Formats: sequence, C-alpha cells, structure tokens
Amino acid sequence: MTNWINHLYRALFPGKVERSGKYLHRLIWVGCLSVCIPILVAGLLYYQFAMERTKELIIDESKSSLALTRDRAERILQGIEKESLQLAAEPVINDVFSNRITDKPLVWHLELMNKITLAKNANDFINEIYFFSTQEDVVLTNQYGAVDLHEFKYKNDVVQLMADKNPLRWVYLPDSQQSGIITFFRRLPVAAAASSQGILAFQIDAKGIMRFFPDDTNLLMNGKELIFVSYPHQLAQSGKTTAANAMSLEDMPVLKKISEASSSIDSFYYTGADGKEAHYSYVKSLFGRTYVSVIPQELITERLVWIRVITLLALTFFIILAVIFTYFSTKRAYSPIDQLIKHSKSLGAGRVQTNENEFDYIRACLDYLSKETQQLGSYMDKIQPTLRERCLQQLINGDYVLSNSLIQDCETYGLTVKSNYMIMVVEVENVLRETRFLPGDQPIIAFAVANVIQELMDKNSDLKGYVFPYQGKGIALLQWDHDVEQSKLPERTIEFAQTVCDSLKNFLSFEASVGIGRCYSHIADVPVSYKEAEVALQYRIYQDTASVLYIEDLENSKTRAIFRYPRDLEGAIVDSLSKGELKQAEQSLERFTKALQTSQSVNFIHQSYSVLLSAIITSLEKQGGSILDILEHNLFGQLESKQTSRDIIDWFKEVLFPLHKKLTEDSLNDTGQTAIWQVCQYIREHCTEDLSLVYCAELVGMSPSYVSRLFKKEMGINFLEFVVECKVEEAKRLLLETDQSISEIAAIIGYSERNLTRVFQRNIQMTPGMFRTAYR
Repeated sequence: MTNWINHLYRALFPGKVERSGKYLHRLIWVGCLSVCIPILVAGLLYYQFAMERTKELIIDESKSSLALTRDRAERILQGIEKESLQLAAEPVINDVFSNRITDKPLVWHLELMNKITLAKNANDFINEIYFFSTQEDVVLTNQYGAVDLHEFKYKNDVVQLMADKNPLRWVYLPDSQQSGIITFFRRLPVAAAASSQGILAFQIDAKGIMRFFPDDTNLLMNGKELIFVSYPHQLAQSGKTTAANAMSLEDMPVLKKISEASSSIDSFYYTGADGKEAHYSYVKSLFGRTYVSVIPQELITERLVWIRVITLLALTFFIILAVIFTYFSTKRAYSPIDQLIKHSKSLGAGRVQTNENEFDYIRACLDYLSKETQQLGSYMDKIQPTLRERCLQQLINGDYVLSNSLIQDCETYGLTVKSNYMIMVVEVENVLRETRFLPGDQPIIAFAVANVIQELMDKNSDLKGYVFPYQGKGIALLQWDHDVEQSKLPERTIEFAQTVCDSLKNFLSFEASVGIGRCYSHIADVPVSYKEAEVALQYRIYQDTASVLYIEDLENSKTRAIFRYPRDLEGAIVDSLSKGELKQAEQSLERFTKALQTSQSVNFIHQSYSVLLSAIITSLEKQGGSILDILEHNLFGQLESKQTSRDIIDWFKEVLFPLHKKLTEDSLNDTGQTAIWQVCQYIREHCTEDLSLVYCAELVGMSPSYVSRLFKKEMGINFLEFVVECKVEEAKRLLLETDQSISEIAAIIGYSERNLTRVFQRNIQMTPGMFRTAYR
C-alpha cells in the first residue's frame, strides 16, 4: 500500500522524493489499518442491515400484494357464488323438482331462461350458465336455450357434475377446461339431502378473472380447494404456457404442505419449482380458497444488487479517502522527525553511521552525544582554570591573608589594585527540579552562565571586568575607573544584572537570581562585596518575586518592627497533619510563610522553619513514630539546603508532609488498633461508671482528639455512641437477669429513668418495660 502511495507522491511532488524510513512505513500501515478496519466493519454491518431491511420490505410488499389479490378474488368469487345461490333459490327451479310443471314445460323453460339471462348479464365474469335436471334430461343454457343432453357441447362435464357428491364447488371440467373455463356448480335442489336431481353450473372465463390479478398469478385446483399462486420472475423466464405453468405448480410439494397446514396465514422459505429456495406467504379464506405468494431467491437477489454496488462503491471511496488522508497526515506528523533526522545527518556527516531505521539512527545519535558529553566532562575536569581565574577565586574565597601577596599577584596577572569593584553572583534556581539536568551538571551550568555574562559584557562598551564560574555559580567582577562616580554604578550594575536574567531565560530557559554587593575602591575589599552578594541572595527567602537583589536596597528596606513567632499557625499545621488533612496543612503553611516574610530577617525565617520542623517531628513522635526512623531522613540537612521561600514551601509539601502521613499511617497500623481495643475493653468493664474521653485517652497515653479520631476510624462510631451501646447492653442484662426496678437499673448505669427510656426507644425501638416483658 505504501509503495503505490509513494509512487503517487513522487508523481505529484517530483522535487521532494527522498527515501523514507521504515518507521514512516510502519506508521502508514498502522494508520491505514486503523481506518480501514473500522470502515470495513461498518460497511459489512451496513450491508447486512440493508440486506435484511430490503428483504423485509420485499416480503412486506409481497404480503401486501397477496392481501390485495385475496380481496379482489374473494369479491369476484363470492359475487358469483351469491348469484348462483340466488338463482338456485328461485321458485321456478323449485317447481321443477316439485313436479308442478309437467303440463307447461315450454312456459317454464322460457321463464327459467329469462332468470338465467338476468343472472348472466348481472356479472361480467360469467361466460355461460346452464341448468340440468334428471326429470327432463334437457340442458337449459343462456347461449343455446333448451338442448338435449347428448347434443350439448359440455355433456361430459354435465355427466361428471351429476356424479360429483359435493353440494357445491369450483372445478376444472374436461371439456370446458380446454377453453380456459372454470366452473362453479351447485347441486339441486338446494335443500335436498339425497342424491342430486340436477345441477346449476356457472362457467367462468379464467382469463377474464385473471385480468384483475398480477400477471404472474396462476389459478390451480387442489381437490376442493381453489388456489391462487403468484409466482413471478422464474416462470416468466421459463417461456412455458399458462397451462404448463399451472401443471408445474400443481406438482410442487409445497402446495401440499400449505394445504395441510393448520394455520390460516403464515410465511416460510422452501424449495421452489426451479429447485432453488424461495419465500412463500399464504392466506386461507373461510370459503376454502388459498392465496399463495412466491418470491424466488433470485428475484430478491436481483433487487439487492444495488445495495451491493452502493456498499462496495462507498467502501472503496472511503477506504481510498482514508488511505490518502492517513498517508498525508502521517507524512505531516512525521515531518518533525524527518527534519530532525536530516539535520542530524547534516551535522553528523561521517560521524554517525546512517541507518534506514530511524530509531536505530536516533539511538546512534544519542550514543554519540552521550559519548561527547562524557568527553566534554572529562575535558572540563582535566582543564585547569587560568592563573588569573585561580587568583580571583582565591581572592573572593578570602585566601589572601597578607596584602603584600595579593598586591604582588595583582601586578603579576594585570589586575588593578585601586579601582571601583562590584561583585555580581548569578545563581540558576531549581536546578535539581529541572528534569533536563542531573545533580552533577552544576559546573556545566555555571560555565554556561559565565559565557552568557561574558558575551553580554562584551556588547556593553561601558562595562569591563572578569567573569568566571565558582561553586556552581557565575561570578562577575565588574570594574570601573577610579575617577568614576560611585553613586551611579549600582544602578548600572542592576540594569546589567536584569539583562543577564532576561538573556538566560530567553536563550537557555534558566530562571536565575542575581545578588549584588556594594562598590569598593580597593581590590582587597572584593571578598567583602562577594559576601554581600551572597547575603543578598539569601534575601530570596522573603523576596521571592525579585530576580535582582542589591544588598544596599535590601538592608535599607528592612524594618525594625517587633515580630513574634506564629505559633498559632504552627499548631494549625501540626493539627492538620495529625488529622491527615494535607490540603489544610499546605494552606496553613502558605499563611505561615507570609507571616514570616513580614519579619524581613533571613536568620529569623530560617530558624522559624527549623522550629516548625522540630514541632512536626515532635508531633510525629507523640503519635507513635520512631525517632530513629524520622531522623534517618536527614530532614534538617535537607531544609538547610533550601535557599528560597518557594524551595522551602515545595520541600515541606512534596517531601515532609507525605513522609509525615506515611509514618503516621505505619504507626497507626501497629499501635492504634491495640490502643482502641484497650479503651473498648475498659468501657465494657466499667460501663456503670462515669466515663470520659480524656480519662480513656490518658489510659493509653494519647491525646483525646487523636483517640477520638482513631476510635471513629477503627470502630465506625464515635466514643460517646460506643459508651451508650455498652450502657444499653448492661441495662438489658439487668432487665433480663434481675428483678430490680427500671429506676434502680437506670441509677446503676448512671441514667435517670426518663433518659434510660429515651435511649432504649432510640436504640431498640421499645421501652425497658416492653423489653423485659418481651424477652424475659
């Protein structure tokens, strides 16, 4: 599939033909299968549904046609039968069998002929009516008048009818059937119970009746039954005559099955006259006539061809559309990978072996990058800083105790002794939280930050100095001439520091903070400026919104207001943690942090967080936690490493609070159940005494609030409800085992009689007296 799509793509875009990878082919195959399989399933479901629905419509159409055929036939045949009955009941016919016309036969013949003519003209379907009686041996017809039997055209029919024992019926007769006539006869007289003395026969042109029915309808006789069979398509294609069709239909075993069926209406599938399956529907009337509709399977198949064609065309269209859409959408989705691979090949030409499989090639590229990274790290570990950088690192670290050695080194490395110096310390925040960095990547980050600072400094002609990495940070020693006014230098340094922060964020996606020390006019004071810059960075613990921190501004903005440690918020945090409500604890921690920030004291804030940590550890120990397990996590060391308020808050939320919950739950599983069991046992044994939650909590050495919460968790009810249950059980025992009065029993368990009655009604829905009467 992908091959011919590629050929089509090459034909449409000849300038963009390149060999694609196996992964693209796999994506195209998976995409095509993903869209083609649902389309095929949907098409098959639609095809089955449409086929069944159309079959039902064809069958319903056949049944409607069958009902119409039945109504027409019954209306015609019942009309003929009614005319026959009316004529047979005429007095002139009854006179024949009563021997009242022996003297006037011609008059009687004329009168009967008039009656027959009227009956024949009243119904267009009647071809001829004739009357015969054994008394005269004469046949009276509307066409020939009075004719002797041996001269009558249908004498054999008359003889057969006289021999027929049925009082009335429709029948094909030997002579008249050759002319396409079906006969309805009636034995005369109508009320005679003995043998037939005469007949009254109505000859009906079968073709005249069949004109009012569908062209594919045949009229058959099956004993006494008159059967109308609608069998389209197959018999019409066979080229047989109507009589031949009728004979082939009469031989069908299905007609016998329909005749023997007990139900008056039904439908089923059965083998047709051509040996193929067909659908049969039939209806039996009350007058012994059966109407059958046959739908050959071939006819149903022909009418369903359009469904197959439409379904096939629709499936083909949607599959082609889906394949084309999948191909181009996959190519578009694959485009970034393709561009990345092309770019990698252009950069690593001759270095990374080209592979048709994209994943193998990407894996090879990653292996190559990993190897280069290791080599770069090894190179950076081996490389020694320049002598000037080493001198500057020793300078800010305070290694120069003697000024003579410092001045001597400055002269050696070209450093000006008397000049305006300011230290700027740049630190990247959240290095460990960034998933793209490893813990050992801080030297590389500091190296990158130093390069950015150096590039920005080179672009500013009014700035000069020295940039170098130190302890995972970027250090910039800014230098101005001695005659420059110092009051303007901090503003320019702050502006440059902000530019550094913006550049690191835009180009390296680093969130950085910059600490700036004061300006000093001698190189020996540079360590002081460095310490001030480090102190300025510590102010992030409450100045978490500013990225540039100048020590002068920070110290001038500090207030001397008296501040107290927020012990109420500490208690709220500890209480929320004890209850397992981490969300409440986090909200209280946010308020605790805001309260500390108003003190504007770095040391106070750090110590306050340490005090909070101590309180949480103490609470955890009171709840059964092991102090060894707690201190094993070096919590104070972790807290001390956090420098900003956001880092501290995140550490409390993500490390300390979940650890507190875990240790609490572990301790709860070990000691909580035992403590609650002891409390329950004490309540059961002393239920007649005045029990309190405080006293029971003291028994197990826990706080009342903690026991209450633990009791609810373990027992499913609170402390007071359990005490009431125990008192009720004791009262029930006394009611059943002693003769003491209800008031005495109430006094024993510490209730008034009224309260005892109310408690009984609430718990067991009856009074103490009713309970004693019912169960004693």
